[in-house]
Amino acid sequence: MADLEDWIRERLAKRPKGSAREHAHVTRMVPKRADELLAGGSLYWVIRGEMACRQTLLRVEPFVDGEGVGRCRLVLAPEVVPVVPRPYRAFQGWRAASCGRSGSCDRPELG
Repeated sequence: MADLEDWIRERLAKRPKGSAREHAHVTRMVPKRADELLAGGSLYWVIRGEMACRQTLLRVEPFVDGEGVGRCRLVLAPEVVPVVPRPYRAFQGWRAASCGRSGSCDRPELG
């Protein structure tokens, strides 16, 4: 999890002066149930084969990149919250959204 937090800090430090200091993850697909995910949902990070932590989802911003490809910016809360680790295969897409109607799994937080 420390590697993820370092990566986020590095990305924020590289942002141009005057730009928003928000952490965002860009994906190709826009979630179909975005409104449900924004009602308390989180992005769960799978690190080394385990669901290890989460970040609260603040906004979903669809956009078209410079090559004309549709993308989606997931704006995340800055806090990385550790959860009780659970083995989980890496995946693409919104599988974790099936954990609950709001997109959050019943993963107890650590601490």
